[in-house]
Amino acid sequence: MNVFVLHDSGTIAAITGAQKPACESLALATNDPSDVAFCFVGDNPLGPGWLIDNELPCDRIACWSGTLADGPDLFAAHPHNWMNPGRESLDALLDEMIPQLEKAARRLTLVPHARHVVSDVQGSINLVRERADTPVEVALAPTFLLTPSMIDVVEDHYTRAFETLAGPAPFLLLHDFVVDEEDPERLRTVPLGDGLLDRSMTRALLDSHWNGEKPLILGPGELSAQLEWLGISSS
Repeated sequence: MNVFVLHDSGTIAAITGAQKPACESLALATNDPSDVAFCFVGDNPLGPGWLIDNELPCDRIACWSGTLADGPDLFAAHPHNWMNPGRESLDALLDEMIPQLEKAARRLTLVPHARHVVSDVQGSINLVRERADTPVEVALAPTFLLTPSMIDVVEDHYTRAFETLAGPAPFLLLHDFVVDEEDPERLRTVPLGDGLLDRSMTRALLDSHWNGEKPLILGPGELSAQLEWLGISSS
């Protein structure tokens, strides 16, 4: 399995003594930290002033699909995200960015989220098909598609996500989850093995649907424990 870990870019810069890149995090290979799967540019791509730095150290840039909600809460619910205004805003952004991406030989991977414009499996695969001949992709990030109301049927949602998106997705973002104690209407991601995600189900879906040569991205945390949870040797 080709395992990467998503590291905070500021932490990496502090450790290496290099200048902090203009991104929130970097996905670095566990067996070769110089191998960068993607740079994640945070904040809201549909908000004012959102830009991608031309000097980022990777040809693949990842970001959220964005929200029309105002204010500092990037994950505040907004009904227009799932209606025409949301997709129209995202499509306008992509239409503007595609020529720049093609010129720079870069790819843009959207990370879906239940409260953003690309919020579910169907919306993800629709965008993949619509943008098939462009440098725009959608990641497989099944935990981000969940809401607390889906906990009882997680297996159905994970299975559909893997069956539909594992093929076209350039990488898999895999997190465990818990219900946020401060806001029970939200889920909070945690390292694998620290939450409610079923291990047997996850391993079976990986074995059945995921191409192990493509990057599997884990969140920061106890890497050895996460690998053990997945049944992957850390050597």
